[in-house]
Amino acid sequence: MSFLFTLKRHFQRRLPRPLQRKLQQTIYVVLYRLSPARHQNFFNSGYAPVSEWLKTCPPFDREPLQATLYDRVLDGWADASGASPRSILDIGCGLGGGMRVAAHRFPGSSIVGLDVNATAAQVARRRLRELDGARVEIGNALSQPFEDGRFDLVFSVGAAGYVGLKPFMKEATRVLAPGGVLSFSTGYTDAGFEEHRLMVQAEAGKLGLELVEVTDITANVFAAIDADVPRRRALIDRVPWPFRGYALAWADMPGSMRYQEYVDGRRLDYLVVCRKPEA
Repeated sequence: MSFLFTLKRHFQRRLPRPLQRKLQQTIYVVLYRLSPARHQNFFNSGYAPVSEWLKTCPPFDREPLQATLYDRVLDGWADASGASPRSILDIGCGLGGGMRVAAHRFPGSSIVGLDVNATAAQVARRRLRELDGARVEIGNALSQPFEDGRFDLVFSVGAAGYVGLKPFMKEATRVLAPGGVLSFSTGYTDAGFEEHRLMVQAEAGKLGLELVEVTDITANVFAAIDADVPRRRALIDRVPWPFRGYALAWADMPGSMRYQEYVDGRRLDYLVVCRKPEA
């Protein structure tokens, strides 16, 4: 574990929660600029087993576990609605990999990505130029630059865990069209699955959402992490030394605190699908 990462942990634990999130956001931006992550399509832990179609579909075949997590989240549309969505939003789109999965799942849909990281957004814009109807905006998940009821499908991988579950759901619901679907995955260590399920259920009720699904996917995510260790280790070896310890933790590598949280059963990942009633 690097000195920089140890120092970061020491100070972060003493910061108020909003400042902790701001620090995480800052490091997120730095890692995208200095690490090999900017050359990947995804920045998530993954999901196992892999969706079969992703094994042979470029560019997802290079990161099929990570693409599968998006594929699983996008299943939420089929679970809660019918015809393909006309307008889609990916909150925390990163390098645009999830938007590309959505384009394969829902051809002809208009897809917008939103990310606070300008570096990631610029890369995503460049990579997605050939996708008709796709665009990337720079902005905050909690104050989105979109009008009310804009999107038929709002999806996200991981963003709720960084900005807070309740404010994330509130703002996502605002931009969700009547009859639309909100589908996202997130991860926490502060409580068990049943407590989080009840929290999601209560928040959905406050927001007037129909709760379609809350599923514990911790075992699937941890299986993907274990299966992906060799690829991640090769990437981390290319990270500048001062940030390598942080990259090891961010990537949930064996020996990291986050990996041990999975081993000890303290880490929780789950999937949420909600539907907004018709007006």
